[in-house]
Amino acid sequence: MLIFFIASLAEAEQPPFDLLEAESEIIAGFHIEYSGMAFAMFFLAQFLNTFFLGAVMTVLFLGGWQGPFVDQLPILGFVYFLGKTTIIYAVVMWLKGTLPRVRIDQMMNLAWKVLVPLVLGLILWQMVAMKLPGGVWVQYPLILLGNLGAIWIVSRVMTSYFKSEQLRTKRAFTPRSLIGTMQVVNTQQAGD
Repeated sequence: MLIFFIASLAEAEQPPFDLLEAESEIIAGFHIEYSGMAFAMFFLAQFLNTFFLGAVMTVLFLGGWQGPFVDQLPILGFVYFLGKTTIIYAVVMWLKGTLPRVRIDQMMNLAWKVLVPLVLGLILWQMVAMKLPGGVWVQYPLILLGNLGAIWIVSRVMTSYFKSEQLRTKRAFTPRSLIGTMQVVNTQQAGD
């Protein structure tokens, strides 16, 4: 689910993967070309895409419309589905307000060097676990163990990346000081 969530953020062009429409750019495609309702339709489509991906995640990973007392009152299924989807949408909007934008090279490194091999490894792990004898009492704990291992690997990779990342500056060189040497001038040497 975590890998699907990260991929859906990239698909919906939500931060930190909103590389094309940065607010700091002077000209950003449809920001200049459209205004009024046409401009609003682009953002409505983006937000609906995010909500739709949350609905897909709800169906695939969170049980969809299932919940307590759905068999007695079927309308609760619709309420549960909308509630779960809205929670995912709220998490995406929360991340939109807190995460900084990543560069394209950072996104590609994460996708191709971490997420794709991890997903392929998880698929292989689940195929092997499903073929083991012992039924669900052996298979499900092994699948859970594989997922916890994937979460651990992603957290280790992200932690090591953040530790290695240096504070970057736009200057070609780093000056010693912005206003001079910052040393006390000796009055005896100045008088000589």
